[in-house]
Amino acid sequence: MPDEPPNDSHHRAACALLRELGLTADTDAPAPLSGHKSSLPIPCTGEDGRRYLLKYFIPPAESRFYPAEVRIEDYGRRETAFYRLLDTLDPERRHFPAPRTVLIDARDPPRFLMLERILAAPGPLAEVVGSDHVFELLERVRWIKAEALLGRRDFPVNRWDAVSYLDRVRMMYDPVVHAIGPRRWTRVLSAMEEALRWMETRAHTFVHGDFTEQNIVVDQDARPFLVDFERVGAGNEDHDFAWLLAHTERGGAWRARLLQRWFENRLGSRRIASEWGIRAAWIYLALRRLRVGQMLHQGADPTAEKNLALLDAALEGGRAAFPT
Repeated sequence: MPDEPPNDSHHRAACALLRELGLTADTDAPAPLSGHKSSLPIPCTGEDGRRYLLKYFIPPAESRFYPAEVRIEDYGRRETAFYRLLDTLDPERRHFPAPRTVLIDARDPPRFLMLERILAAPGPLAEVVGSDHVFELLERVRWIKAEALLGRRDFPVNRWDAVSYLDRVRMMYDPVVHAIGPRRWTRVLSAMEEALRWMETRAHTFVHGDFTEQNIVVDQDARPFLVDFERVGAGNEDHDFAWLLAHTERGGAWRARLLQRWFENRLGSRRIASEWGIRAAWIYLALRRLRVGQMLHQGADPTAEKNLALLDAALEGGRAAFPT
């Protein structure tokens, strides 16, 4: 099991669940991390020797801060609902690059999800996950149409479109205005309204919602897979690409190559709309990070400078945002 404090109730509950399911945690296997700390992913092995990944969904805690629009129990609902949908559309994963489903908890909200474990190729992400993998996944996830996610019972689909960005941004005024100042706030609203003008007529696409290198698994045959569908939704076709660029720790040359490849077939008004799609996602993400930093660190946020730089680049556009 991952190292946890002995009094950690979630860790104890996950261990009890493993015993209940007849599974043994693989202590020598690297455990993936949940970036938003909504689940405990645990590599494990069954009595038949097969390898699995158990995701134990962490229930809400009264003492923990959650953003206004977040319901922590919806992360588990969203991911289990997505895998049920995927099992209907593509049970053998011939089209969609995700692990196969083994078992889904029937409770609401669900306690766990058990998946096949994909054995990742050894090595650091920068060496294993290449740009071809990124663009293959961005292309393949479009196989699922946004309409397939909407209107399904017990599926709290995330909305990642210009209207949703703007609604979320407006909810952040009080916690972030002191961090960014009133002048930047005015620019934020103006930029989001311009983004809405360019994006509102575009058809919605499937959106992974947390498309980062950490959620890409490349197996030992160099095949890429996506994991962690707790933020899955519909909306802006540029959202996943923008999310990856904002989260990567690789240098400017890597980012520039990705941008050049992303825009190579986007010309004229389509290029402008795509730029606004990326900028709107960055504005939302930068403000969300600044809000969390403000709430947790009370004005001494160590990441504020980095997130203000992302916000300023998104507001400025042009070469400040897209140095290609």
